[in-house]
Order: sequence, then C-alpha cells, then structure tokens
Amino acid sequence: MRRAYAARMKLAGQDIAVTGATGFLGGYLCEELLARGAAVRGVVRSPTKGAWLAGLGVRLEVGELGDEDSLVEAFRGADAVVANAALSVRGQDPPLRAYEEANVEGCARQLRAASRAGVRRVILVSSIAVYRVRLWTKIAEDHEQVREQVARWGLSRLTTNWKYSVSKQRGEARAWELAEELGLELTALRPGPIYGGRDHKLTAEYRARLGGSVALAPTMGLPHVHAADVAVACGGALDDPISVGRAYNVAGPRTSPFEALTALGAALGSSCRVLPIPVPLWVEFDDSAATRDLGYRPRSVVEGMLEVASVVAA
Repeated sequence: MRRAYAARMKLAGQDIAVTGATGFLGGYLCEELLARGAAVRGVVRSPTKGAWLAGLGVRLEVGELGDEDSLVEAFRGADAVVANAALSVRGQDPPLRAYEEANVEGCARQLRAASRAGVRRVILVSSIAVYRVRLWTKIAEDHEQVREQVARWGLSRLTTNWKYSVSKQRGEARAWELAEELGLELTALRPGPIYGGRDHKLTAEYRARLGGSVALAPTMGLPHVHAADVAVACGGALDDPISVGRAYNVAGPRTSPFEALTALGAALGSSCRVLPIPVPLWVEFDDSAATRDLGYRPRSVVEGMLEVASVVAA
C-alpha cells in the first residue's frame, strides 16, 4: 500500500543514478524517483537480480562498489547520484574490515566516481548509527558522533552493532571531506532502523516472532522508519537545493518493539498474542529539519505495517 504524496515535479526529466538499487531501500528509492518523473538508472552488480526494477522502467547499469572505474561508467551522463550502496547485516558478525571496505572506502569510491563522471549532485544514505546515542535525549544533527574507543560499549548498540556504527561515521566524514575537495553538492540522509514490505532483516524478524502463540516484546522506545518515507526525503533533497551541504535525520517516530509487533500482528491477522515487557527507556532523533526542508512526513507504525501486510499478501 503506497501513500500518495503531493510531490513537486522538479525532478521530471532528470537522470538519477541509484547505487544498491536491488537492495531493500534501493527499490523504494527507485520507485519514488520514478514517481517524481525522473529517469532512474539502477547501478547494480547483477542485472538479472534487478529484472523487477527494469520492469518498472529503471535502466540497469553494471557497477561494483569495489570497482571505481565501473561506477564512473555507470554514472556518466547522470544529473545526480544517490550513493545508497553499503554493507548492513543483521544476525551476522563480519569483521570491522569488511564494514570499512564497503562503508568507508566504497563510499569514497562512489563520490570520486561521481566527480570523474562529471556529476556534482550527490545524496549519501548515511545512518543515525553515526551518533553516540544517549538515553532520554532527542538527538539532533549536531549531536556528538561515535568514535571507535566508545563504540563497543556505547548505547549505539541499541539500534545497531558497533562495527556498522563506526564504519558509517567514518564513511560520512570522508564523504564531507571529498565533497569539499571535489566541489560536490552533497546532502547526507541519516535514517534510523528501516522496515517495510520487502525487508528481509528487521521486518522479517518481527514476522518470525509472530509465528508462535505468544510473543514477548519490550516497551523500550526506538526509532522505526518506513523505507518509502526515507525515499520521499531523498526525493525532497534532490528537489530543493536548500539541502545542499546539510545532513538530515530521517529516523521515524519513537516506537517500541511491542507496538511494532502489535501493529504487524493486527495487519497480518495473526493469532499470536503479543505481551509487553516493561522497559522504561527510550532513544529518539529529531527529524524536524527533514520535515521542514524535504517534505518528509513519517508514517505511523500502524500505517507502515499495513504496507508490510499488503506486500506479504501480494
């Protein structure tokens, strides 16, 4: 179930390259940009895997995150690049080096390739993982960021693992350095934990927990953002030059796993009984700048889980 947005159409006719297009968020990014009238090229490792995108009208270009020259060719002639490709895993524990290769060096390759291809406008999909999280604090874009010496035991582990957090912080920092050096017009989006109908990570975990007769879930408040809402923020950033040189939180409303599971169970018609485990903690991020500048309006978890259910039923 896709929400209708009164999107400005400044992107009509623009050629936008999206890396990581076959990934979970990448698909929603492509759909949103197409809806705004842009010509979208999905930069992918496997055109076969991206066949469903081609069916939507996405032009597929082969580009490898580890091969800068292939990215240059994939970006050539584009008006903007959405640097979305990154490494994010759940339930696994790759070494820090694997995260750095994708999220620091791979990020830098995407920006250098954009510059070499003659593209100045870049949207970087970063993460709220860059922050050193504090409880009971609404975290704005100027909040303290993680450093490796605190990441292993920091509260950032409430929303991600320390290796991902460190690598995303380093990657975004490197992106800002390169933007200054290469004269790129950069905007960074910092989404929170992302869910949605095609998600095989967080959303899949929630669905699996509804497989029994009873599910226990904490009431601790954490950010939850639907992938389509992040995509709207991306479109809004491309749409308005006010976003150049800025980073934006797009973390979604504070929602507990109990609320998320309850909403998903209701949307799916599940008979599983979801019981709360009281945990009087919360983490929240200030999305007001994205709301003001980007047309970002995050949906409630109830509405978001209805979209999940519609995809599952399709």
